[in-house]
Amino acid sequence: MNESVRTDVDFDALLKRTRLASTPEDSEACLPEIMRALESVAAPGDRARLLICRARVRSFQSLDREACEDAAAAMTLFEMVGDTELALDAASLGAAHASLLGNVSLASELATKSILGLDLVSDDRLRMEITNRLGIFCYYYLDYDRAVEQFEFSLAAAERLGDGERVCRELYNIADALLLGSQQQRMSHVGIDIDRLERAEAVARRLLLEETALVNPRLGNYRLLADVLCELGRVEDALQVLDEFRNEANAITPATQYGDLAWVEARCLRLAGRVEEALAAAHRDVRIIETSEDEHDLMLSLEELAACEEAAGDLKSALAHTREVKGHMWAIHQRQTRQLVQQVWGAVEMERDHRSLQTQASEATRSAEEDALTGIGNRRLLERFLNEETARETELACIIADIDSFKEINDTFGHDVGDAVLRQIGQLLSSKTRTGQLAIRYGGDEFVIALPGVDLAGAYGFAERLRLAISGLDWTAVAPGIRVTASLGVACGPAKDWHVAVTAADGRLLAAKRRGRNVVVTASSIALSA
Repeated sequence: MNESVRTDVDFDALLKRTRLASTPEDSEACLPEIMRALESVAAPGDRARLLICRARVRSFQSLDREACEDAAAAMTLFEMVGDTELALDAASLGAAHASLLGNVSLASELATKSILGLDLVSDDRLRMEITNRLGIFCYYYLDYDRAVEQFEFSLAAAERLGDGERVCRELYNIADALLLGSQQQRMSHVGIDIDRLERAEAVARRLLLEETALVNPRLGNYRLLADVLCELGRVEDALQVLDEFRNEANAITPATQYGDLAWVEARCLRLAGRVEEALAAAHRDVRIIETSEDEHDLMLSLEELAACEEAAGDLKSALAHTREVKGHMWAIHQRQTRQLVQQVWGAVEMERDHRSLQTQASEATRSAEEDALTGIGNRRLLERFLNEETARETELACIIADIDSFKEINDTFGHDVGDAVLRQIGQLLSSKTRTGQLAIRYGGDEFVIALPGVDLAGAYGFAERLRLAISGLDWTAVAPGIRVTASLGVACGPAKDWHVAVTAADGRLLAAKRRGRNVVVTASSIALSA
């Protein structure tokens, strides 16, 4: 662990215990330790481990919203401390629970993170978990083929690990996704995919064999096999499976499994022509599912109830329940559509924030690189400009201009006039430079002009025109009787050694001052340094 926190909690051991927990009891046994630690632990990495542990516990408790919130918070903290693999673990867990909640925007965001990072994961157990959760994401958004693909990846990892419990879980998921994919085709009037259903049957039967070798088979696995057989049109075989294994139910079997069993039983009985028994099973299914708050399952239960009522000749009740199904479908559609719109607006706000930050950063850079008095660049801008030019140009010409007798101007006319002179010369120099050239105030009454790609003769001509422009300006508006001239030093050299060119130009400026001012002096920086 990167953070040093005084605590008796072994965070990594706790993380492992919640990851390997196979029953709600095993998972919930960790909860008191997690809650106590969360009250005192502040280090981001340790808090992240505790949050993902609590998310797993809440997964077993079917507290999807709370599990999703914990997983998302854990992901953020893991990213903060640079723990990529655990951040992906948390992201995939959050994606699965966001899918269960129907939160399209969050589920998509977290699933995308998980998919992009999966290639970085080498640990088989973590790959098994992430691909399982990506399968759940695909499953809940009705892409059953891709769900099967992800569940098969998870199954392969579980088989490499020799984890029989997880092998059974993935076999169930694969058979269920194959079944639902076939039902999806049937309801879309594509036809019955016999190959897909027979594969689902083979996987479901393997699941029962695997579970028999491990633990007492779960009632849900028999329900799954019966559902597949019913879809294949083997209704009597499906009813036999339900009758044969009904006694396997026990006190800890979740109520939703009894609901699923009743749903399959109702459909099988209806197709077998045993309408009254089918109606009783369908009503029983609806009563169970209504307590689960699962809108999708309730919609399916009501749909089967309506079909049973229609078969019994109760068209009024069938119509009422069909309308209720449509109401649930519309509610789900509206919720998901609103989330998509919210996602668009959220993305827009993020882009606006990004642009605003870019603008602020640009303004801050501009302010830091601008001379407050003249409005042209300063030394910071010159250094950045020259460092960038070293990659584009081989030669650089540098001109340094100094206002002649500037102290006398300040002493005679005042500092306000002196500032006005600096501003006007700064504007003049800036107006004379083209794109790719730069004029800045170097400090005091000195200015520097950088001319990438210009030779010594060209730089001299440029400097001479500047000298004449400065001396020829009408300064009457600034101060009657004032005369302003400038001395300029010019040097050239390799752009990669621009410091040498600047130093050489400064030396030529001193020579210009010694020659009586209002003059341009040139030199090659290479010759000067020899």
